[in-house]
Amino acid sequence: MIHTSYTVGITTAEYKALQSVTADQKGWIENAIQNRARIAIEIIQNDYTTFKINKGEAITAVGTTAIIEAAYSEGIVGIVT
Repeated sequence: MIHTSYTVGITTAEYKALQSVTADQKGWIENAIQNRARIAIEIIQNDYTTFKINKGEAITAVGTTAIIEAAYSEGIVGIVT
C-alpha cells in the first residue's frame, strides 16, 4: 500500500554520476528511504514500549501504524521541523 510518493529532481551531472555506481537509480532511492523509515519505525516502537512500561501503562496500540500514531498523539515523538 503506497500512501505517499515523492518526486526528486537531480541535475544531469548527478544523474550521470549515479549511473556510474548503480544500474537502478530508482531502486537505490526507494531502498534508501524505505530503510531509513524502517529504522525510524524501530526507534518509535522501542521508545513507545519503553515509555508505557516505565509508566506502568498498558500497551493498547496494535500494529506498526497504530503504535506510531499513538506515539505521536501521546507526545512520545514529534514531527521534526
